[in-house]
Amino acid sequence: MLTRDVWNLSEQDFPGTSPIELQLLFLIRYAILAPSVRNTQPWSFRVEGNTVHLRAAPERMMPVADPNQRELHISLGCALENLLIAAEHFGFRHEVAYFPRQDDVELAATITLTPGGTATPGRSSIALDAILERHNDNSVYRPIPVPEEVRESLLACRMEPELRFDLTDDRLFRRWIERFTLDADRREFADPEYREELGYWMGQGVLRGPGLVAKLGGLAVSRLDIGESVAEQDHRIVDSAALLGLVSSADDTHLTHLRTGQFFERLWLTATTMGANIHPMSQTMRRPDIRASVASLIPDEWTPQQLFRVGYSSRETRHTPRLPLDDVLGEPPRLS
Repeated sequence: MLTRDVWNLSEQDFPGTSPIELQLLFLIRYAILAPSVRNTQPWSFRVEGNTVHLRAAPERMMPVADPNQRELHISLGCALENLLIAAEHFGFRHEVAYFPRQDDVELAATITLTPGGTATPGRSSIALDAILERHNDNSVYRPIPVPEEVRESLLACRMEPELRFDLTDDRLFRRWIERFTLDADRREFADPEYREELGYWMGQGVLRGPGLVAKLGGLAVSRLDIGESVAEQDHRIVDSAALLGLVSSADDTHLTHLRTGQFFERLWLTATTMGANIHPMSQTMRRPDIRASVASLIPDEWTPQQLFRVGYSSRETRHTPRLPLDDVLGEPPRLS
């Protein structure tokens, strides 16, 4: 059952004297607070000794909106990054093996953790509580510029040499992104299968929590083409952004998607630590032709992976509900 209770997490409760399996379960409680496509939380974890296995959850995929599972793997990367940030905070070293088994495509990563680690440069400035404070805010941002120190901190987040990161307030770039975003909105909501899939997940309570309101909202979205109203809202959203950010890559593999998710989550948590907000704008990435148009805005042959805006929220935003830890564990840990 979806709940907001998972956000009630304190580092003071870390079971430092317990077996390592229980310590890793505590770290996973931070991992499950990561953002994901439509908050579907498409992940599963298994603890085995000092190892955490991160898997895709097939039952939580979105085959219409995300047929190639690009956003799913970006979501897994975000969860992985939360796990590594928490692990470093509590003094663990980690080794990550990406897609360690060719015969098991759902196994995205195996993370081996041992005591005696320190924070890596790209993570050392991120406050652990930023994981608890981070939220997705689709409101119109306040007209406040982003200080240079925030911009520099975001630029310093990149640890993946295979990724490109652009962060800009260029007006021409903004106008093109706005045009592509509104086109994507209208085309997505004109698609009955897209609306039906989105309505299903809204009805499950992934955005507001389970209940009658969620069911009615999901039913309305599945039956009505609200593309024009969404486009109008997104016009104001794009226009209010202090900065627009774009993460791109040299290729388009699931490994790259995982690494994009890790980088994007570091960006989001760094912004949160410094009092700023980030809001993903993924609709332009879901349509191949619109994604190609975004690619035409940057030099050389880079593939856009994640578009987002940076600014300052104009409202208080509640956390979205999450699956509790027990619901995302593949099987119980075997205690040493």
